[in-house]
Amino acid sequence: MVDPLIASRAVHFAASLVVAGVAIFSAIIRGVSRTTSRAVKRQDWLMLAALVVAVLSGAAWLLFLAANIAQGTVTAAIGDGTTWGVLTDTQFGRVWIARLLVAMLLFCIWLVGTPTQGLHSLTLLQALLAVIFVGTLAWSGHAAGTTGLGGIIHFANDASHLIAAGAWVGGLIPLLLFLSPRVRGLEPPLDECYGVLRRFSTLAAWSVTALALSGLVNTWYMTDGLQNFLGTEYGDLVLVKVALFIVMLAFGAANRYWLTPRLLAAAKGGTLRLLCTSISVEILLGLVVICVVAVLGELEPPGHMHHMDMTVGGRSNLNQG
Repeated sequence: MVDPLIASRAVHFAASLVVAGVAIFSAIIRGVSRTTSRAVKRQDWLMLAALVVAVLSGAAWLLFLAANIAQGTVTAAIGDGTTWGVLTDTQFGRVWIARLLVAMLLFCIWLVGTPTQGLHSLTLLQALLAVIFVGTLAWSGHAAGTTGLGGIIHFANDASHLIAAGAWVGGLIPLLLFLSPRVRGLEPPLDECYGVLRRFSTLAAWSVTALALSGLVNTWYMTDGLQNFLGTEYGDLVLVKVALFIVMLAFGAANRYWLTPRLLAAAKGGTLRLLCTSISVEILLGLVVICVVAVLGELEPPGHMHHMDMTVGGRSNLNQG
């Protein structure tokens, strides 16, 4: 049976990455795309859907976490005040409230709407808020259990990792949404698809670099300088994550260096169809990686002990990650 706490974490991480991905994607394509109102509307509805799922899954995460702490049901955790205690007396709860406020601001921007043409201040504000929304997830993870200067470095590293994942993995979904109408012979034109792909590929290349470096630093922190890496459940899952990352990287490289250059020479859109298929596989692999990350967050990393954060109803609670 799937652990509801892990499941809610996985859904929330995925939705948060998509929120960041849509906002960043919308910002980077405005300079190279003659984006139509129809294309903008698709991105806007994707943003709303991701925001709704992120808020609902975030609420589920809070409830299941409280139930886990109370060692009972969600109803019991609400009734005995454990849920309220987690929300108001822990770093997890304070971060949860702050991120909910950011989500509300993003919803307000969605209501106002961003311009269909050109790079506008609202588009940039949306991207900034989305980056904050996904980056502050680091405060709900293992980085919250590291104190002092190391804690600051660990948090900054985790935040960078999440933002880079949002830009690349989260951005794959709006990219696919942008390209797929052309497969059916609709807008946008091929030259516009090519321009957007080139710009997204550059962003993805920087994101992959940031992911690799921050992932290495994070693993270093979690395993005492890699001393407690091999032969542990945590280390084995990290290796699975790395293997999936390498496969995703291979698909991304094929998209950038093989399929994208051939796009304008394609007479019947076969290359674009293959490109969309490749992007779809990347997205599926990314979802598997997110599931692995959700499980990792519930494991005690070897060599890394959480510090005591709060007491709820007389029960000690460790920083949840």
